[in-house]
Amino acid sequence: MDDANPATGEATGPDAGFQDPTSLAKWTKVFLYAGIAVAIVSAWEVAGGLELYGGVTALSILWSLVVIAIGLTTAILVLMWIYRANHNARQLGAADMRFTPGWAVGWYFIPIAWFWKPYQAMTEIWRASVNPSDWGATPVSPLLRWWWGLWIVPSWGLGVVDTVAFEVLDEAGTETVERATALVENLLDIPLAFVLVAIITAVTQLQTAHHRRQSEP
Repeated sequence: MDDANPATGEATGPDAGFQDPTSLAKWTKVFLYAGIAVAIVSAWEVAGGLELYGGVTALSILWSLVVIAIGLTTAILVLMWIYRANHNARQLGAADMRFTPGWAVGWYFIPIAWFWKPYQAMTEIWRASVNPSDWGATPVSPLLRWWWGLWIVPSWGLGVVDTVAFEVLDEAGTETVERATALVENLLDIPLAFVLVAIITAVTQLQTAHHRRQSEP
């Protein structure tokens, strides 16, 4: 994790300096699109159009490995992009940011705080990318609110529904609710990925444009 100059908020460690986010953003979006494909197939399977988990078969094992690999790789790449975007915002001149690159990622793993801290960190990244010199006065795009809502609902809200169903319904009713929530979760993953792609694209373009202008003689 980079050290930070307390006066400017800029990194001063070995990773100091603007780091081109283009390649990382590209691969992150590739895996987000792959996740969309997984969500579509999974929704089709839950709705009864496919039979991917009909017992332990080579197909079910292969599909499970694909889902795990794409999901894990996507999560790692998104967190790497968030870290770099926060770091680059500081290098572009955004002072007094509350969230360091490390904590912009770390809050996703802190219970309770993960309901709002990651959103706040992402809004800082957005604002500082739009206007590094006066990011505090920069409004937040509605994309950020859509992204966070689409993340919270399937990640936590549907789990609560499943838990309540398990407590109050019989086995058949619980299974019906679980299939319904699984279908909703897969369907919500699709717009979530598209919104995150839009955010990553916008922030990456903004940061590279600022860096290009600042680097001109």
